[in-house]
Amino acid sequence: SIQMHGGMGMTDEMKVGHYFKRLTMIDLTFGDQDHHTKRFAALT
Repeated sequence: SIQMHGGMGMTDEMKVGHYFKRLTMIDLTFGDQDHHTKRFAALT
């Protein structure tokens, strides 16, 4: 969606920019999909 909105997608004027920043921080804080896949695979 960032590509679809172009430069406006990275500003705070549109909700998509806020969502992108929020999801990026969640990914960095809690780990990405690969991290959790490896973590759960190690449990089995």
